[in-house]
Amino acid sequence: MSDQSDTPYDEHAEAGLIGVTILSPDVCRQTFLSVRPEDFHVPGAKHIATVLHGMLLAGKPVDPNSVIVEAQTRGLMPGRVRPRDVLECVEKAWQPSTAPLLAERIRELSAARKLSEAAIRLQQRMESAWQNGVEKTDLNAALSTIRRECDEAEKIAADMTASKPTPMGDFLSTTVHHDWLVPDLLERMDRIVLTGAEGGGKSVACSQIACTLAAGLHPFTGNVLGADRTRARVLIVDCENSPSQCIRRYSWVTGMVDKRRRNHGLSPMDWNDTMSIEVRPAGIDLLTSLDTAWLERAITDTAPDLLVLGPLYKLHHENPNDEKPAREIAWVLDGLRERYGFALLTEAHAGKGSAGDGQRNMAPIGSSVWMRWPEFGFGLRRAREDPGHGRAEIVDVVSWRGTREERSWPSKLQHATALPWMPADADYYANQSRKTA
Repeated sequence: MSDQSDTPYDEHAEAGLIGVTILSPDVCRQTFLSVRPEDFHVPGAKHIATVLHGMLLAGKPVDPNSVIVEAQTRGLMPGRVRPRDVLECVEKAWQPSTAPLLAERIRELSAARKLSEAAIRLQQRMESAWQNGVEKTDLNAALSTIRRECDEAEKIAADMTASKPTPMGDFLSTTVHHDWLVPDLLERMDRIVLTGAEGGGKSVACSQIACTLAAGLHPFTGNVLGADRTRARVLIVDCENSPSQCIRRYSWVTGMVDKRRRNHGLSPMDWNDTMSIEVRPAGIDLLTSLDTAWLERAITDTAPDLLVLGPLYKLHHENPNDEKPAREIAWVLDGLRERYGFALLTEAHAGKGSAGDGQRNMAPIGSSVWMRWPEFGFGLRRAREDPGHGRAEIVDVVSWRGTREERSWPSKLQHATALPWMPADADYYANQSRKTA
């Protein structure tokens, strides 16, 4: 049903849900509360629904007379609510069993109105842009807006009472377990940002982590994880290096990993089984629906346990120091991560300023969003004892973000022959051997 402007609504469903709730408040309470008062379109019904909603939440007794009295107390009568409006709703009520169907109908039509209004605003915005010359920023802003409106419409159509907060006692009694990709180091759903100076080895470190996990080896010791039963699926999206550069680096790293596996008496890797790569040296723009849809399709096609993506500054084309695009990128990545359950490893350049100890600050350059967003942020900083050649050979692993949980990352790495980067502390190997056995 609709009014003269073709706005979708159903006055019988709105009146019927109000009426059946007034007659059977104990039975229909939760169903009625699954609909927001603003989801009612008919003005009189919306006011009555607001009154009824408040009464149910407050635990007040509900019947036709009490609703009328409450409306009078709120100053809604006679201007916005008439006693006969309440009585007419009661007259249109049917069995309490119809309440869920009526509530669903009201929510769906409210969501439809939301989308319709968004579409009209988008059309007006685009018509204005066409007249003045369409800019890329116009398209990006419009697409971002319509995505938010679609999300809001989905929330409106959903039953708000379907998923209730967990009582604390039940929550605390839940068995807690880690879904480890690497015991005590990397858990599924983790977000890690690795930083460093130019030529500091962060890209090599990301490649090493990717290849060792895909081969079932610990990313720093090279020891076997789970008796060669634990191999992660890895998707790499390199947004900085050329295909030739990527081929050279990954040929080098996979060759070292293959040799490490042979030394453990393991069969050679078929790298097609567990690793996929996409090279986009120009970067991608996750503020656009085109690149966001492409990335999601790549994730669904490969089902990664670990996504290696970045660097961060190549994930959009806006000012890297601005907060708004960074928040939008974080929102896109978190949505993908929650839907598909992968851990995310990305890299960023470190700032050129000094920290409190006089050494280089390892926090990522750009928006401060990246300081707060990851669970773990580590920087590879050239160690004081490094020989000082063109590329760092010994680095301190510096945590620039207060970690949310303790993890066994090495405190220092050095160039090695078994893997590009290996811990410089001998105790690290012994500790990790016990944890990954």
